[in-house]
Amino acid sequence: MTGTPDLEWAIARWNTRWTGSYSNTRGDWDERAADWDSRLRGDDVRARQGEERVRAVAGFLRDRGLLGSDRDIVDVGCGPGRFVAEFARTARRVVGLDFSAPMIEAGERLARERGLSNATFSLCDFQGDGPFDPAWDGAFDLAFSSITPAIAGLDALNNFMRLSRAWCMNVCFAHYANELHDLALAEVFGRPPRREQTGHSHWFAELNDLLRLLGHRPVVATWDQPRELALPAGPALTARLADTLLPPEARTPGNLARLGAFLGELADSDGNVVERSLCQYGWTLWDVRERRAGSRAPGHFPFARGAPFM
Repeated sequence: MTGTPDLEWAIARWNTRWTGSYSNTRGDWDERAADWDSRLRGDDVRARQGEERVRAVAGFLRDRGLLGSDRDIVDVGCGPGRFVAEFARTARRVVGLDFSAPMIEAGERLARERGLSNATFSLCDFQGDGPFDPAWDGAFDLAFSSITPAIAGLDALNNFMRLSRAWCMNVCFAHYANELHDLALAEVFGRPPRREQTGHSHWFAELNDLLRLLGHRPVVATWDQPRELALPAGPALTARLADTLLPPEARTPGNLARLGAFLGELADSDGNVVERSLCQYGWTLWDVRERRAGSRAPGHFPFARGAPFM
């Protein structure tokens, strides 16, 4: 499609199946819980950068008065509770919602460890037909979500907005660049970068298109996080690059050997390859009270298990 998107197109795009790199069954997320939980207690580059990203988002919200001692917050698709724990340091009450019981257990454990009596967690499936607690309707000053398929689709997005009496915020990928990936694609396979494969960066633009067409006026910001890692140039890195850069049918022994040889040539005297990347996150903040009268989807789009949003 070219030109300005219309509402029907924007809704169709938002209703398109989540296209992030992860599969998204409850079992998949249950299995990830232990690894994600352990990252919260790690001291490697990824763990430190995770904390940096959370603090940056929290600072953005605090600057706008949304995490004060009189504010109630809900995090949809909260995972092991990293954002919940940070928000609870200054907000009055924070609730984490997730459809994975092990993720909820990890979040509860983190809140206990940090002495956060104002942080609670509850099972909730925004993509299913489970019960939606009516006590949550308009119960929060801010409904928050970060890099989660929980709000994919118009019904789920409406449920998300239904939680808030004021503000909503979504964090997702806006852009990703990786020098090592680009170099491997160009020099080993003669291919251009495949940036879109690295995440659901299209969501950033599509959410903003949809919100504006629904009558909202989102505030948009981006935040950049560079990373530099020294990685051993061995079979593990070769396999990881193959999984990231190549479709399954192209992950042949021959292509793995070519990638391995390429990494060997790049390695320094310690056997490490430097991977430099830049991840840009898109922040979208909007006020559910500012929806302009008369701007709505064609037909009737009620909240799932609730009244139409007006």
